Amino acid sequence: MLTRFRLMALLGVLVAAVSVNGQEPPSPPDTPPQPQVWWPTQPSRLPFVHTLFTSHMVLQRDVAAPIWGWGAPGESISVVVADEKGGNRATATAVAGADGKWMTKIGPFAAGGPLTLTIKGAKEQVVLTDVLVGDVWLCSGQSNMGIPVRTAANATEEIAQAKYPGIRSFTVGFYPSYVPLPTPLPAAWEVCTPETVASFSAVGYYFARDIHQAEKIPIGIIHSSVGATAAEVWISGDGLRKYMPYDFHDQLATLATNIGDPAVDYFKEVEQWAAAVDPESAKKQITSDPNLNTADWMDMAVPKPWEEAGLSNFDGMVWFRTVVDIPAAVAGKPAVLALGSIRDTDITWLNGTLVGCNQNKGSYRRYRINGALLKPGRNLLVVAVVNINGPGGFSGEPRGMMLNSEAASTNVHLAGIWKARPGAAMKDLTRAFPKPKTGYYKTITGLYNGMIGPLAPFAIKGALWYQGEASWPFWLQYRRLLPALIADWRDQFQVGEFPFLIVSLATQGGKQTHPTEPGYGEVREAMWRTVRKVPNTGLAVAADLGDEPVSNIHPKNKQDVGRRLAMVARQLVYGEKELLVSGPEFTEMMLERKNADPDPATVSPDKEFVKEFKTRLYFKHVGGGLVFKPGNAKPNGFAVAGEDKNFVWADAVIEGDTVVVSAPGVVVPRYVRYGWAYNPIITLFNKEGLPAIPFRTDE
Repeated sequence: MLTRFRLMALLGVLVAAVSVNGQEPPSPPDTPPQPQVWWPTQPSRLPFVHTLFTSHMVLQRDVAAPIWGWGAPGESISVVVADEKGGNRATATAVAGADGKWMTKIGPFAAGGPLTLTIKGAKEQVVLTDVLVGDVWLCSGQSNMGIPVRTAANATEEIAQAKYPGIRSFTVGFYPSYVPLPTPLPAAWEVCTPETVASFSAVGYYFARDIHQAEKIPIGIIHSSVGATAAEVWISGDGLRKYMPYDFHDQLATLATNIGDPAVDYFKEVEQWAAAVDPESAKKQITSDPNLNTADWMDMAVPKPWEEAGLSNFDGMVWFRTVVDIPAAVAGKPAVLALGSIRDTDITWLNGTLVGCNQNKGSYRRYRINGALLKPGRNLLVVAVVNINGPGGFSGEPRGMMLNSEAASTNVHLAGIWKARPGAAMKDLTRAFPKPKTGYYKTITGLYNGMIGPLAPFAIKGALWYQGEASWPFWLQYRRLLPALIADWRDQFQVGEFPFLIVSLATQGGKQTHPTEPGYGEVREAMWRTVRKVPNTGLAVAADLGDEPVSNIHPKNKQDVGRRLAMVARQLVYGEKELLVSGPEFTEMMLERKNADPDPATVSPDKEFVKEFKTRLYFKHVGGGLVFKPGNAKPNGFAVAGEDKNFVWADAVIEGDTVVVSAPGVVVPRYVRYGWAYNPIITLFNKEGLPAIPFRTDE
């Protein structure tokens, strides 16, 4: 055991050394110091039913699918599933735990629908209609997964033809987070129509369309991707520590420092900050006392910057109060509180309850109000505004300040004369305003926390992954990181070793001009290695799908990407075992003599005879045979090198199911590379039209 321990420790040192030598991504910036548009602006309670469960959704077939939400501790919840005729298909129950979370499972159901789900608690009931049962695929990665149908190839024609009510899509909103979130940003499942499909992930949609047509079942896609992101932002902190124990130590330590106490609530911190910087406000209950004596407060016209309304040469915190008369028709019903534009930061209370805080300078404030907060008659509205410099307070048009009822046609105007009182001046505000626990979009684990983890353990069939452009500088680490991500997601979604299908990167930049060009080749190789190593994974090659003559980093042809992913799924997942889904894949090589030994009687003693060799490459997945397309004029994508590893363009000839390569001046071609570039020359296909997987033999 001691020997084994020492060996493992030595392995850890070696792996860490490899990471330090150019393979450990640098620490990304912390959360930017300036506010970001995705920062939370309202406290919100956890939903009675998790936000993934909406009308028009797709439930995973043939499994007991989890369904969950939050209620009062000890509350009993029932879930009733009925068919379109109202017949009861299933009933499940749950009891909320001490933290309020409840979870149960429904099904399994065969593919079909529509179904109606009725989720009922002690005080709330949610009815989900037009629910289909089929296969649900999670689509993630960076921008090439996110490219919508409307900006991909043939958009006008594709959108017009997108009439597939059996395809549904749920798009996860952008939200990087230092801490794991319980739910993603609110969204809804959308039925595929010409009116909705334009915003669907193009790769996800074309994959779903092919599977839907081939299998005749409903298909749901959950799209969660963000451009320019590396793989380590999409994996959980626990996953990194478990599967990458010798990597990311510094970044994980920095993350822990930034998180602090994960239980601390941002909006409670905001209220505590206001009370700390202006203790008199807390003592006098400025935010909640409707009978507060404000005789010594200023009368101030709102909306108008306070410099123009009687408070000149002041930067810092100013309190505003007004009484809002709520008609009976509006009381008790949800509403939207619109406060116009505010500079810089506002903290807003309604009847003593904090309803919003926005740090984005000059942005329009719109806060959703729970109807329970609105009582008939007099309601107290309090806004604390913090301005660093320049015009402070409210601005814009009076019509921009309104309480808009969602259930009544009556709107309540808010512009007019408010009470105002200066608080602490800017020079006295030495305590920093709180920041939410949101990360930068390149922060390690951040997008997992905000955009993948909140989805689990929703029942899925599998995942599609199109990412790697941002990871190519760290390709050696990516060999371990991609399998780690797969293992982590499989842990989180709790449906076993679900299928994980990978897009081997398409192209970028000008066409390859040198025999080898470092870049995407190493990442494509890491993906290929992953598929060979990790069970139930598949690879869809896209190295021939770039735009010509110069390929954008976002090639428009997403139809073939989706089609090739669907072909892999049809073979790996849906039982079409005889379907050829891959282009030629290199398996082995052999050196052969290129020139024969001469007759000794004819050899001149003054001229040395040089033995020359060629290399024969063997492939699998040749299908109907190997072909060059569009031809075999050099350069053809093949390069060879001798012991010096100085690669030159090669001559390549197809002989049966092999390719023979050689080059003048390379006497013994010991190493071969093919398609090794950002935008590689791809000429080798099988007769079924699938491109050979780029490869190298010198690794």
